[in-house]
Amino acid sequence: MKRSCISFSRILGQERAVRLLREAISKEKTAHAYLFVGTQGTGKTTTALAFCQALNCRQPVGGEGCGRCPPCRKLSSGNFPDLVIVEADGQNIKIEQVRELDRSFGFKSVEAEYRVTIVRRAEAMTEEAANAFLKMLEEPPSGNILVLTVTEPLDLLPTIVSRCQRVSFRPIPADLIEKWLIENQGMEKDKASLLSKMAAGSPGKALDMGQGDFLAKRQELLFAMNRVIHLPAPEIVEWALGYIGKGKKEQKEAAAGLMLGVWKTWYRDLFLSRADCPEQLLVNADFSRELKNACEDFTMDNLSESFFILDQAERDLQRFRNLDLLVENSVLKLKGLYGRGRKTGQQRAVG
Repeated sequence: MKRSCISFSRILGQERAVRLLREAISKEKTAHAYLFVGTQGTGKTTTALAFCQALNCRQPVGGEGCGRCPPCRKLSSGNFPDLVIVEADGQNIKIEQVRELDRSFGFKSVEAEYRVTIVRRAEAMTEEAANAFLKMLEEPPSGNILVLTVTEPLDLLPTIVSRCQRVSFRPIPADLIEKWLIENQGMEKDKASLLSKMAAGSPGKALDMGQGDFLAKRQELLFAMNRVIHLPAPEIVEWALGYIGKGKKEQKEAAAGLMLGVWKTWYRDLFLSRADCPEQLLVNADFSRELKNACEDFTMDNLSESFFILDQAERDLQRFRNLDLLVENSVLKLKGLYGRGRKTGQQRAVG
């Protein structure tokens, strides 16, 4: 798989992670395996590529690759023979992929001091693949460095986690993402401002949303949420299941993820509106009037619980085989918490 390379200095908002890796290189104390932990789109793969470049550069400058020597140029063009990227084949990383990787470790690197292997979304390994990978970690061949990227370490075998040095990647503040979208991607300010808030700390997610039809779908989902929550529970479930459709699992998962993510920002904003927070804190500030009206139908406790229902559903999305059941249960829980705020408010007014 070919990917362009990037230097440490261009990694957005991950100064602590970059500092740790630079120090390891400068002190010649690199670990044989690293676990890059953080939500998708926060720069884990990009940092792994910069790490590979810094390790193999022939004339490093300030702890990172020069960008001019043969290894740096080959990395930038995607033709570096000692960089291996392993990704899911379909839904999973299969045992055959791990066995092929293990066989390649029997050979010396082609031209670099270090062969770097990046295992993206390592949690996608099947049980068989994970056990085979563990054996590789127990006796790693010299000259090889493994970088595993993962969202949640609990989804990996504890024995794999314990054999890797952990590097944490934090969510990026919205203002930094907005600035990056405007200055580096040429995005309009209003669009960049909205996407940076919707991205939950992930520049990659913000960029992906900006390049597709996300904004139109977001508007559709917010109008729908404001409407269907008033319907009887069976009709809400019917609408939600109709939205995620009956296609392939990947398509349904994408639709469900979009719906849950957008609705989560809606309940977050409802909570802030109920608390009379400044409008500039809202993700969906263009729906401020609708939010102000809708928040009166909830207590603060119910809004908080609703938010966490959606947050947990997002986390469970890739673990659950039955997406319809996951969506149905989430929608029914949301419906059960709806409509308790106005009564509470009227009681306070009378009292």
